Amino acid sequence: IKIYEVHVFRFFRFFLACIMAEVPPVPEGYEMRDLCREDFHKGLIPLLAQLTQVDDLSESRFLEIFELRQRQAEVYRSLVIEHCESKQLVATASLIVEAKFVHGGACVGHVEDVVVDDHHRGKGLAKSLMNELAEDARRRRCYKVILDCKESNVGLYEKCGYKVCDRQMRLDIPASAAKP
Repeated sequence: IKIYEVHVFRFFRFFLACIMAEVPPVPEGYEMRDLCREDFHKGLIPLLAQLTQVDDLSESRFLEIFELRQRQAEVYRSLVIEHCESKQLVATASLIVEAKFVHGGACVGHVEDVVVDDHHRGKGLAKSLMNELAEDARRRRCYKVILDCKESNVGLYEKCGYKVCDRQMRLDIPASAAKP
């Protein structure tokens, strides 16, 4: 019986060590944090340009958008991952929380602008961002989190727990009509 008790004790000690161990959210040499004002100069725009058309976004316009999002922090959260050695941003993603009249007034999380720099892919950075945004959505009582992605990225998001559901529709508004 003593040997049995020792094995049980070792198992529970191991189990507790596993569940209480702090797993770093990003690999060594990287830091995940919220977007800040200085990130315009740390390569945010060129990073986003690896995802989509950015056009000419001036620093003053970036700061306007940043301040708007800061004032509406209950709606917007943008995360970045900075490469510690180069001090440049290498990944980013955003969560937008939409309050709904359905589901008892619960919220839906929308993940947007997920991109990892070409030279830093395959290190789990996107998964780290997606996990943190999912946890934030849970804290904000979202009943689901949705995103749009290219067919080629479906596998990545499936690894993060997402599944293909329904269809996306899009209406493109001419640039001349969309500018403020």
